[in-house]
Amino acid sequence: MSTAGALLLTISLTASVAGPDKLALPDAVIEAGLKKAGCTVPPEEAEVIGIERLSSRLEIVEVTCWRSATNAGSILFAVPEHRPDHAQLLAIESWQDGRILRSYSVSSPGFDPKTRTLSFSHKARGAGDCGTIQEMKWTGWHFRLLNVWNKDHCDGEPFEWDSRDRWQVFPRQVSPRQGVEPVSEGSASGGERAQSSR
Repeated sequence: MSTAGALLLTISLTASVAGPDKLALPDAVIEAGLKKAGCTVPPEEAEVIGIERLSSRLEIVEVTCWRSATNAGSILFAVPEHRPDHAQLLAIESWQDGRILRSYSVSSPGFDPKTRTLSFSHKARGAGDCGTIQEMKWTGWHFRLLNVWNKDHCDGEPFEWDSRDRWQVFPRQVSPRQGVEPVSEGSASGGERAQSSR
């Protein structure tokens, strides 16, 4: 992704972490979350790096989980207001190799409190010309997958947030030429509607 695109995705969570009101999660809560999510960041190095309002009574808190040469991953906690000891690790629906799987860590997340939408991106290489962007919605219990854009071919052309639509893989988009297939007269299946390919 471009620098501008990455900034749009990450600014929401990271912008609100500075200052004296930074939320402190109990060490036991963080350690349990790191273990459940299979994080590689040692507990003593894990830190809160983002906070946003999730609902009227919950905050979403981002904690470091893993690092690589091209990406950094986090886990997210739903934290009841004024009760950080009751924080819960959030599960998300993640698209992986054409399947929707349950996951806990996200790469470069950004959260929009107005729409309760979580977006995150994963670069396949440092150039940012291929990878995956995912978008999901808070249901009140977990984050449900809404959209996925995936570009496998690392061709030197930027894979950016603003031009992602051509790479959408979920939900599968039906092109204008797809749909009802013509049936020739006299066909035994006349009147039956051919299902559009998905």
